[in-house]
Amino acid sequence: MNTEKIFEGPGQSSMETYIIEIIIMLVIAFLFGYFFCALIKKSQKKLVKKLEIENQELKNKLSVDTQKEIKEKEA
Repeated sequence: MNTEKIFEGPGQSSMETYIIEIIIMLVIAFLFGYFFCALIKKSQKKLVKKLEIENQELKNKLSVDTQKEIKEKEA
C-alpha cells in the first residue's frame, strides 16, 4: 500500500493530485459532520417537543389543583 505522509508533501504524485486528495478528504469530513449535526438536532427537537408537552400538562394539573385548594379554603 502506497501511503503518503501529509506533512512531507506529495511524494511520487503531482502536487495537483495531492491537493485534490486533501480537498476530497476535507469535503467528506465536512459532510459527515453536517450529517451527524442534523441527526443530533432532529433528535433534540423531538425531545424538546416532548418536554414542552409534559411541561404544559404539569402546568394544567397545577392550576387545577390550585383552584381546588382556593375553593376549599373559601368554603
